[in-house]
Amino acid sequence: MFFWAIPTHRGILLLLLAASSTAVAFVNSGLITAFTAASLDAIVLSGFVMVLFSCTGMKLARSVEDGICGEMLSVTFSLENRFFLFRQSCVILEKYPFVFSEKYAFASPALAPKEKCTFTVQIKAEKRGSFFLDKIYLVTGDPLGLFSKKKCFHQPVHIEIFPRDLAPDSLEAADKRGGIPDAEGRPLGHAGKGMEFFGVRPYRIGDEIRHIHWKSTATKGKLMVKEFEASAVDQIVILLDTDEKKISPEPCDNNLEFLIACANSINEFLSRKYCHLRFFSADGKDGLYHISGDASSVREKIRQALTLLRPSDTAFSTILAEAVENIPQRSIVYLLSMSEEKLAEYTGILAEQDCFCNLIYAPARNFPLIEPDKPRIVRRDKMPEKISELAEIARMADFTSGAEILEHR
Repeated sequence: MFFWAIPTHRGILLLLLAASSTAVAFVNSGLITAFTAASLDAIVLSGFVMVLFSCTGMKLARSVEDGICGEMLSVTFSLENRFFLFRQSCVILEKYPFVFSEKYAFASPALAPKEKCTFTVQIKAEKRGSFFLDKIYLVTGDPLGLFSKKKCFHQPVHIEIFPRDLAPDSLEAADKRGGIPDAEGRPLGHAGKGMEFFGVRPYRIGDEIRHIHWKSTATKGKLMVKEFEASAVDQIVILLDTDEKKISPEPCDNNLEFLIACANSINEFLSRKYCHLRFFSADGKDGLYHISGDASSVREKIRQALTLLRPSDTAFSTILAEAVENIPQRSIVYLLSMSEEKLAEYTGILAEQDCFCNLIYAPARNFPLIEPDKPRIVRRDKMPEKISELAEIARMADFTSGAEILEHR
């Protein structure tokens, strides 16, 4: 796709000067005025003719791979001059939706006839998500800089910008509160919620009628119910708060992005462990997420969900209410929250289910709006009473930047 040549600021000035001198030459004909007008007209005309062919024979290609939010992304350009004349340095323009400034310009080297060059530029990915890149513009001009011309190259490609991985050294990923190991050191099952039959016990108030063992009831002369074996596989749960009303105004490094990075780090860490992982969150586009399965098998699904996750109008308490009904007993639960609303209530419910809760609390006040090129100063205000009542502060890998990390036992 070609665009007509357009004059630069310098070209507009020279065009006006050439037009004025030509008008003067017609009114006051003379050798000097005619020579001046002819010279200026020749310069303008030669510049226009040269810029018309400045993109002829030029071929531009771009290659880019998926990246990680907050890190540098490599973009490789390949520029080839297939013409028989030298080409001066030109400018490559492209829009990148994963950065806030979007437009980027890169200068290419001058090329000899039939020469091809490849160069790589670094761009910081500031937004996570799935993005589509297509048009690249090659901007050239004449040697005097009077005119410029654009040529558009279509290079369609989809790229993913994934959340950061904080790479914690260790996480609570196994139930360490007892359990009898077998001869090979693996934990034996115990009574609880599961699928495999464990045994029979007397009926207790609250037991479901469908679990009554009628044969034993007839034999014992009292109600007996079936018990099922709780899974010996560690159950890990991630609950992520995405309430848009609780997000700090900082566009790039806010508390939601921090919690998403924490969730991604936990997911990556657990994908190398033998455990069952559940992920609960709300998305502004697709509603509630509930992803469940073996940690290694659901790694990519959770990572993709975190990559595309958008702020929602769903309060964290709604996610907690939905998740509590689906969390097995003795699970290890990670609550990634931006608000203390109803946390004490639901943490108490989880404690009654013998769950081990880790709370990563990232309020908006810890992520204030900062000026570009200035380092972040993390604020650590006094925690609200509702939060401080839950547990004492504990350290957890590198997650302490801008968040208050708590454990509830």
